[in-house]
Amino acid sequence: MYTDILILANLRSGPKHGYDIKKHVDRVLGGFVTLNNKMLYPALRRFEELGAVQREVERQDGKPDRHIYRITDRGIEILQGLLQDFSPEIAHNEAEFFVRVAFFDLLEPEACLDILATRTHMIQQRLNHIQEMKMLSERGGPRPYPEQILQLYTQQLQLELAWLQSMTRDITPE
Repeated sequence: MYTDILILANLRSGPKHGYDIKKHVDRVLGGFVTLNNKMLYPALRRFEELGAVQREVERQDGKPDRHIYRITDRGIEILQGLLQDFSPEIAHNEAEFFVRVAFFDLLEPEACLDILATRTHMIQQRLNHIQEMKMLSERGGPRPYPEQILQLYTQQLQLELAWLQSMTRDITPE
């Protein structure tokens, strides 16, 4: 689903051909999330069938035709729905979460806060689960390596939780 968001959000800034969309995604998200041709072009065809994008063929001398895609009003509606669709199941997927955050400027503050709250709840559940795992591992005797993994994961989750709280404060209207 995040690939659909990436494609439609990129087309909001203006018409592009597939290669431009891929390059822009790499540049904006620093390689954290990438698009490959097997994801991009089937999605563009599907969006064209849905009326979310329009395709224009640009003829080139001595080269294959270039297909330029432009988002429609229907595509903008679909993009808004995709951005706001952030269920607890989706909250476990980092790419789904970070792609939505990357396009918070396209959402109302309330929708952004809902996404942050859903992710925060999931992070808190993971931290609770790790605490349970630590208690169970203590009963089985000391095992330093699994404990180090749990410690690292706990630190990563706590860091993200602090970041989520900071983002929530920044977005919350005064």
